[in-house]
This record gives sequence, structure tokens and C-alpha cells, in this order.
Amino acid sequence: MSRRGRSMTAQSGSGGGGSDGEIDLTPMLDVVFIMLIFFIVTSSFVKEPGADITKADALTTESCVRGTIIFAITGSGEIYYDKKQLPIGRAYRLAEAAKKEAPKANVVIQADVDAPTSVLSELTGVLKPLMDAPLCVSTNEAG
Repeated sequence: MSRRGRSMTAQSGSGGGGSDGEIDLTPMLDVVFIMLIFFIVTSSFVKEPGADITKADALTTESCVRGTIIFAITGSGEIYYDKKQLPIGRAYRLAEAAKKEAPKANVVIQADVDAPTSVLSELTGVLKPLMDAPLCVSTNEAG
């Protein structure tokens, strides 16, 4: 028997289907990576306004189902979006860009208890053309 014949006989004589006790993890890793990519692509992130405010208490509350465009008004009347202070003139453009990313998103305004109502009214007026659902105002549940 030639060397080639002996080496093939030795390999095929030890179980015939590969070495014992080895598990191929490649398919499992493929599935894990596909699931990871799926969850990254389908997840949505909420942009926090970035201002520390004290919300008003409300006796009745309803949840805002699609509220993801969040503006905050501080007690001194400053407007925040995505952790940045902005003038009221930029609020419409930022909300419009956010609306293009998430067309079904609604606008939420978090106003401080001491926030001037004139700023809240002006911000609501600026954002009104973009609203396809009622405005959501963020409050604390009283009780």
C-alpha cells in the first residue's frame, strides 16, 4: 500500500465524520450577528431636551402615544431641544427635520412650573403647523 493509501485509511478509520467532540459555532455566531443588526436597525432613540425642569402636577393625565419630539422650557423662558438651548426661531426647523425622520412622531413640550406662559404660547404657535395630533404637555401625576 502506498503512503497515500495508508494516510487515507488512517483518517477514515477514526470515526469517519470528523473528530469527536467538536461543535461548529459558525452558524450560531451568524444568527447572533443577524439578530444584533436587526435590533440596532429597528430601535428608536428618544432625544432628551437636556434641561432640568420642575413639571406641574396634574389631576388627570393621558399618555402621549407617539411623542418623540421633545422641547423643554425652563423657568426663565429658555427653550431646549436635544440638550441645546435654542432661539424660538429655530424650533420650527428642528421639529420639521425630526418630523422627516419620524413622520408619525408627535410634539411634546415639557414646561417648568415657573415658565412664562408667553413662551409656551409662542412655541406652541410656531410648532402648530407640524402637528397632526394634539400637543402633548408633560406633567407629573398628582397624588
